[in-house]
Amino acid sequence: MDRYENPAIVIGGTENGLGVIRNLGRNGIDVYCLVDKKHHAVYSKYCKEYFVIPGVTSDLPRLKIVLNKFKNQLAHKAVLFPLSDVSILNVSSLVDELSDYYLITISDRNVLETLIKKKRFYHSLSKNGVPHPQTFFLDLENLGNIDEEITFPVFIKPSESQVFMRKLGRKGFVAHSKEELNRYLKLIQRNELEVMIQEIVPGPPTNHYLIDGYFDKNSNPVVLFARQRLRMFPPSFGSSTACVSIPISEISDMKETIVKYLSSLNFRGIFNAEFKVDSRDNIGKLLEVNARSWGGSSIGNTFPSACGANIILIAYLEAIGKEVEINKAYETGILGINFVLDLMSCLSTIDQRKLSFKAWLSSMKGKKHWTVWARDDMKPFLIFIRNFLGAMLAGRNWYLDHFKDILKGVSAR
Repeated sequence: MDRYENPAIVIGGTENGLGVIRNLGRNGIDVYCLVDKKHHAVYSKYCKEYFVIPGVTSDLPRLKIVLNKFKNQLAHKAVLFPLSDVSILNVSSLVDELSDYYLITISDRNVLETLIKKKRFYHSLSKNGVPHPQTFFLDLENLGNIDEEITFPVFIKPSESQVFMRKLGRKGFVAHSKEELNRYLKLIQRNELEVMIQEIVPGPPTNHYLIDGYFDKNSNPVVLFARQRLRMFPPSFGSSTACVSIPISEISDMKETIVKYLSSLNFRGIFNAEFKVDSRDNIGKLLEVNARSWGGSSIGNTFPSACGANIILIAYLEAIGKEVEINKAYETGILGINFVLDLMSCLSTIDQRKLSFKAWLSSMKGKKHWTVWARDDMKPFLIFIRNFLGAMLAGRNWYLDHFKDILKGVSAR
């Protein structure tokens, strides 16, 4: 195995961080991790050293201080991998100051803000003619002005999902009436959050398709990887718990849409785009684009590499100036699973009388890739299970309420 002189610094934890650490570490790269608090990702044997620094992933001045101190310990320039929307924006603000010591493969701040700031994002989709759900940006004062345009139910979606999740513990709310919408908006207003009101694109989880990849410095797609969602948790508006790799030729219209759109922005870097095929017109609607690596609580970013499309490594290689070949071939039909969350998804589906436990087990036949479990790197999985169960028992896990409802439903059958 080749060894590379340039280390990598991962800013953040979760399954996202674990995936980046494993992808790079398995390829002979020294990986360091900066986290706000200790997380199971840092227990990976591929993490050479980690540093717990409160606020480092979200506070720009703190990150700047840490990186300026860390640069003095580097024998070679390090490649930065910011994992969250906040941290990638913070890194983009420091590009000029850090360029003598760090290598960064991300777009400029204006492009990143177009993708991350949802109001700008959806206006950009409209301007570029990209199919997407009907979306309204409003507040309590102007609700009456568009009330007649809204068809309930609707999804109340945050402009900054990670901040919303931290404050309210969920990805959004579904409102079935004007009164319910007003009640949720008042809660959101008290928490000083910005949201949008979006139509719910009809269709099952299997109508969701995701395209992951990397655009080089010339805004050319070097690698693209497609997967289809099979299950999700929570059942509505949750994260993928099971996906299958598919030929990108199966969703060529969505591929053309995302390549044309990101190229028009002169995008550079790792991305993850989510589409949902609208059962009313059979058109794939673009729901969101992550301008970074992904996998916070769902199918991690080691899944593409397990299929032969190592997006993380390609980003690293371009950062250090290595020639990167266009990667079109990867293995299809591989199942990617987050076992714990997929079990919850299974139980919720059983409660709805849509899937038996036997059918769920049968669906796992064939070649699989597990999100946290890895035979060559066991400790993160053991720590994850310990922490997950501990949080569930202590009532501190945001999945707990969903899980209780599922158990009540199952026991009532």
